[in-house]
Amino acid sequence: MTKQKLTIAFESEKLTYSDLDVDLYNTGITQILSVAASRGHDLYHFSMSDLYRHDGAVYTRASVLRLPEKWEGEPVTAHQYLTKAFDRPLKLSDIDICFARGDDIRNADSPNVDLLKELDDRGALMESLDATFYTTDKYELTKRLPDAPQPVTFACMSPEEAYEAIGRLPKDEGYFVIKDRFGFGCGMQVHRVRFDDPELDQVIAMYLSKYTHILMQEFCPEVKNGDIVVTFFDGELIAPMFREPAYGQWKTNLSFGANQVAHALTREQEQIARDVIRKFPEIRYAAVDMLSTGKVIEINAYPGGQGLYQIYGVSVGAIIMDKIESELLAKAPPPSIITAPVVEQPMSPWNNVEELYRKFNEQIPVFDVFGRETYDLYIQDLIDFTPRSNDYILSIPHAGVLVPEAFKDRFTLDDECLKEIDLLSDVLYEGLDGLQVVSRLVPFFVDMNRTRNGYDGENLPGHLTNPATEYHTIKDEKMLTRPYTGDEFAHIIRYYDLYHNIIYLLAENMIRERGYALIIDAHSMSSVGWGRVYDKGRARSNFVVGTLDDKSADAEIIHSFCQALDSAAQRHHLGLTTAKNEPYSGGFITRKHNDPDSNVHVIQLEVTMDTYMYEAVEKDKSRRYALKQPRLKMVQDIVSHAIEAAGVTARRIYS
Repeated sequence: MTKQKLTIAFESEKLTYSDLDVDLYNTGITQILSVAASRGHDLYHFSMSDLYRHDGAVYTRASVLRLPEKWEGEPVTAHQYLTKAFDRPLKLSDIDICFARGDDIRNADSPNVDLLKELDDRGALMESLDATFYTTDKYELTKRLPDAPQPVTFACMSPEEAYEAIGRLPKDEGYFVIKDRFGFGCGMQVHRVRFDDPELDQVIAMYLSKYTHILMQEFCPEVKNGDIVVTFFDGELIAPMFREPAYGQWKTNLSFGANQVAHALTREQEQIARDVIRKFPEIRYAAVDMLSTGKVIEINAYPGGQGLYQIYGVSVGAIIMDKIESELLAKAPPPSIITAPVVEQPMSPWNNVEELYRKFNEQIPVFDVFGRETYDLYIQDLIDFTPRSNDYILSIPHAGVLVPEAFKDRFTLDDECLKEIDLLSDVLYEGLDGLQVVSRLVPFFVDMNRTRNGYDGENLPGHLTNPATEYHTIKDEKMLTRPYTGDEFAHIIRYYDLYHNIIYLLAENMIRERGYALIIDAHSMSSVGWGRVYDKGRARSNFVVGTLDDKSADAEIIHSFCQALDSAAQRHHLGLTTAKNEPYSGGFITRKHNDPDSNVHVIQLEVTMDTYMYEAVEKDKSRRYALKQPRLKMVQDIVSHAIEAAGVTARRIYS
């Protein structure tokens, strides 16, 4: 006999968490429950404490859930009309699919987990026990993706471990976060604590006594602006949304009054979310929670479905039940009209930039001259565009360490070649906001800050007249050991054109939106003049602003930038110095893109390497190219103050 309906069970600690007769509280599970009920499947509820063994078989005391006879209504809200008809024993082998919320499953030692394993072993449990364990354990993300952007996190089981973690956590914001390692969501087990809290001992003791396993975590202040939830089912991205915290709150959970709105993922945000999901293949229905900066907070099974339905009209309950019915019924009913496999992303203001990448569709083998490793990367990884905010355009042209494998034999790739790179300047500047355009290619392969084809005119410094593909070292020697052919040049110059076309389009977009464009061309330099430069052997200021003798931008914008830069530098009492147009007044990017008369303002910034890292000339070789972590954040703070001041002035001028 062909099966026409399913026996569906829902496992959670309680049958209701509200005034309704049936409400599993989690809006993702509640939506599945509602859709299943509206389609006439047999529904049961039980908790872990209801499981027992009888005559060699596993049973549960189950509540039978029913809709009123001849019920008609919205499939996503049917649970509001469900009632508990009666209790009866239910053999686990009779259950077709069981949705386990997992709020009473803490770990593998939780009571009756061994009994629930019967459903798990035959694939009738969603989420599986492994998926439940791994998403309940909030430290699993750190273990599986240690290199992913995320808050600094430590797992602790004793006061000694907790205090050791406190000593290692970043203290810039004055707070850290403490939470139950095995929390199941809603934000109730998460607290923000001051490092100097006079009751810190009691807070740690309370958390350890209540939860045994706790997490100590860096507090990321950007969470106060909101976070992003990216929802997946069976590896397919359903939709992203943004959660705005209630006034005065830093938690973004709905239970704390957060608001949910549509969100267009940046390419970087989407890539990070997909990387996380790929590392958790055992989870079918999950969401990645992240900050706008890309830092991943956690991964959750059974994310809420209410926001996606309200924002996009998409029911995750319908999506999931369509799939379950197709897997378990001989003839599944037609998909619901509210089912959607994925939500189309809202139109991004920089979609025209994304179009530029479509001309490149192949993976490119590249060699990392710093790490000495080879990778297969796409064009988006080589000329990297990341929109973190649309307040300004941030160009980082000289930080790249990659050279295509096909061309690496054209260069001598020893330690000396590293001196030709603004090494780790991307780490420095990518901590800022802005529409970031970064070349990951080594500048001696193609130099974004040189002319495209070479220039014989008299109004450029000599070192800027070389073609982008004919790099000269700090000793004024050609880096290229064998010239490129015409076809090779045509291939390589595509990267150069892409970089500059992105800047052009971003500037056009910014002018349309704000009436002006502000471009910061970001570099680093040696602390003492090397090689062919006229200041050879002389110490340089820590920050050098290049303005083409005040012609690259409006005079007020330049003044605001320089004044704020100097003021912020002095505030740290480290003797940091600033200068303007000495030794660099502005490179080719500054000269190519500036046009104050047409409202395009460009400022070049050079930061000496020893301001934030140990240079190539460091006597202790073991310290060379190591970042000075405390200095890094200070420099980012100083630069961001200068850019913000320039932006405030620009907005005033064009308001």
